[in-house]
Amino acid sequence: MVDISSVTLLIYDPAPWAADLGTTGLACPHILPTKRLVGKLYRSRIDETSRFAVHDGVRIHYRDWAGLDENAPPVVFVPGMTDVAADYDGVADVIGRRTIVVELRGHGLSDAPPKGYHLDDHVADIDAVVGDAVGPSSPVHLMTFSRGTAYTFGWIEQHPERVLSLSIGDYPAREIAIPVAVADSLLQKRWRGTLVSDRLDAAAAVGKFAASRDHPRWDLVAELAGGGVPVLVVRSTATAPLNDDDWACYHELDAPIELVHFDDSPHDIFRPDRSRYPRLVRDLVARADERVRR
Repeated sequence: MVDISSVTLLIYDPAPWAADLGTTGLACPHILPTKRLVGKLYRSRIDETSRFAVHDGVRIHYRDWAGLDENAPPVVFVPGMTDVAADYDGVADVIGRRTIVVELRGHGLSDAPPKGYHLDDHVADIDAVVGDAVGPSSPVHLMTFSRGTAYTFGWIEQHPERVLSLSIGDYPAREIAIPVAVADSLLQKRWRGTLVSDRLDAAAAVGKFAASRDHPRWDLVAELAGGGVPVLVVRSTATAPLNDDDWACYHELDAPIELVHFDDSPHDIFRPDRSRYPRLVRDLVARADERVRR
């Protein structure tokens, strides 16, 4: 595990999007800067939930929140293209068990190397975090949101025997190729109150999009669910990235999958109810645990 006694910490003011949820204190509640300036860098003590795993010299930051039952298999959450781990402070309280949130390379406190943004690089980063947090063979529950889903599928392909449950947040069962030209416009947008460029390194964004490929994973999901692994898929009202055709494909899979449509959420399925998706994950995890006990 990497020494984290001194590190540059990027503080994100949660207020601009927390206000929409009727919630405060969602990001970095243990760190209290003297003033809040969105997207500014502070030299500060790292949060006690922060950890770093290393893959090929690249440091991957993750948050590790304790749960009520420390012996229960944890939830490993791989979020999306515009996310940082601090976005999800408090999610473990809803899920009710240890929750590990991966901060993908190029995001937040993770390193942004000049190259290495293919699917396999992200999969290896997830594997490094899981290995650092729980060991090389322990089973885990998987939770995803948006683009993090594609990388998680890659990890599942390598370790299907370790998957206890899978919760997919608003993404199809496939990797989606994204034009590199999208990177500039994405970086200028705001996500949860801050510029995406303050969350995601610009060169990393270009690298991720340049390396993206269309890669279907429908068979992988069907095999998991057909083998008895509980699978949940949540869809928002957005037409992308999970469009009507892909939603129909989930319905047509010959496997027992829980499909839930949030008809009042944008692509950010943590709005307007921040805890709704985590509650569904909590319930799915409970059913998975019961299946293992039987």
